[in-house]
Amino acid sequence: ATAIINNGTYNSYSYSGITLQSIAGLSTGDRVLIIQMKGAVINSTNGSSFGNITDIDNTGKYEFSSICGFLNNTIVLSNHLLNTYDVSMVQVVRVPVYENVTVSGNLSAAPWNASTGLGGVVALEVNGTLTLNAGINANGSGFAGGNLIQFANCFDFFGVATGYSYDLTETQANYTNGAYKGEGVNDITDGYEGGKGKQSNGGGGGNNHNTGGGGGANYGAGGRGGIQTGQSCNGANYGIGGEAVSSFGYTVGTNKIFLGGGGGSGHANNPEGTPGGNGGGIIYVKCNELIGNGHTISSNGSQGINSSLAPNPTNASRGDGAGGGGAGGTILLNVASYSGSVTFEARGANGNNSGFQAQCPGPGGGGGGGVIWYAGATPGTTNVSGGSAGTITSTSPCNGGTNGATAGSAGLVQSGFVAPQGTNTIDCSILPLDLLKQFNGKRNNRTIQLNWTLTNIDNVQKVILERKTGNEQFKKVTELLNPSTANGFYTDKEINSNVTYRLIVYALNGERQYSNHVFFEAGIVRTFNLYPNPATNEVTIQLPGNVNGKAGIVVTDVNGRQVLLQQMIIPTSQSNTTIALKNLPAGIYQLRMEMNGEVYSAKLIKQ
Repeated sequence: ATAIINNGTYNSYSYSGITLQSIAGLSTGDRVLIIQMKGAVINSTNGSSFGNITDIDNTGKYEFSSICGFLNNTIVLSNHLLNTYDVSMVQVVRVPVYENVTVSGNLSAAPWNASTGLGGVVALEVNGTLTLNAGINANGSGFAGGNLIQFANCFDFFGVATGYSYDLTETQANYTNGAYKGEGVNDITDGYEGGKGKQSNGGGGGNNHNTGGGGGANYGAGGRGGIQTGQSCNGANYGIGGEAVSSFGYTVGTNKIFLGGGGGSGHANNPEGTPGGNGGGIIYVKCNELIGNGHTISSNGSQGINSSLAPNPTNASRGDGAGGGGAGGTILLNVASYSGSVTFEARGANGNNSGFQAQCPGPGGGGGGGVIWYAGATPGTTNVSGGSAGTITSTSPCNGGTNGATAGSAGLVQSGFVAPQGTNTIDCSILPLDLLKQFNGKRNNRTIQLNWTLTNIDNVQKVILERKTGNEQFKKVTELLNPSTANGFYTDKEINSNVTYRLIVYALNGERQYSNHVFFEAGIVRTFNLYPNPATNEVTIQLPGNVNGKAGIVVTDVNGRQVLLQQMIIPTSQSNTTIALKNLPAGIYQLRMEMNGEVYSAKLIKQ
């Protein structure tokens, strides 16, 4: 959950607490990882130094702790925090602890999501033996690669796109522009998201016309993208590789760690380029013995994929610029001994290949290598290589060349890892009386059944069940005064949107205890057809058969922001409906329609 750090006092005792957006799934005694994902400051002057990190600030700081208890939505930690954090950039990750455990299915990290500030990390601790019957990976779970966007066609007399940053909302239909940069450790600033300049450890996007994106970086720097040759339109301004963050962390004295940077997108004036690849995430493993059984623990960068070019086993662009590879991530190991073979990888991804017939568009730069940092026994097989530059695959004389694209630099394998944790502990007995043992729920025959168990029932004044849908505020569903039994339940009708429930338990003295959040995703989302797609001024929705009534249509951009909302009544005889797009900038969108309790969704491309 994303977090707000707050040091406070309770009964005259000081404590470190973290107020969370959601405490779902957390319990007293749980082990947690606190980590700041972003927040670095970069040079935003539109010149050759654009994207250089000028202040890493608290980005990359992290530490471990345990939950001592809860004060409303605040988790109280068993020790005072070691580090200072920028609260809006922090997430708290539950670290499961086992005695002995076997990984029987592939264990992977949830992808990093910049809009929620969550994801990118997989962590576990095992007091005894960790046995791998499957792998552990955070491949492509780091910072996002630059999105692919289609620009206007190029004509040489309109000038040369030499800028290091462009505001894509203003330049999409112009001839002076540059593709999306890959994401890095800085907070993305609107108006600077496009162009060849790097974005901290995120690679720069290829500039007009059809140049390649730069690779993302971690410990190793990202490689530059390739130029475009063989056409009249200028194609000399390639995406610059992401900046290495090797000087900002990865030492015991400066114990900071980072996600792999995203690769920059290739420039495209047709829908035939490739986006930048995602960087690798963060993996933390602690155990007494690791039995590998020939499996792999990996946090590799990935290549960007243009699904409209499928089947495309080489992920190559066709006539447009190719994306840069994502950088390798970070693997932290505290393992006393190893048995059997196991491989550890934090590789940068190769840049995408490019080319089509006699054209020579720019390939992508390779992603930089990541970090494998270990304590205890030395891991066996490791690989932190940088990704190779993409190459041109065409029938022209440039076939097999890189047009200047370069590989990413290698990462680092080193010993001396120390898991940071504050040593100043607190007395957990100062916390208030615990009134709630558990709260959970499940779906059953289009209803949601919730149940809970109270403790110390003689001290409970009342229980309030609250619900919120989507991004709305919590609202009271029911209230139970002076409960006479420890077990409670409530049946709610299923709602066709994301819905979250929580309990508030009031003690006789007026103190409140908040439960964990119980979350249910929206019901089945159905698909429907759009045409034309890509569209220009309007798009027609081909409705499923035998539907009518009030429909709500929402269009969101690639970052989940709502850009269009429309309500309409659809009669029984109407099989299609049309919505206007003329005020919508070119780009990739998600169109979502809710009608008669059903949810329909489709991807929309606006030219």
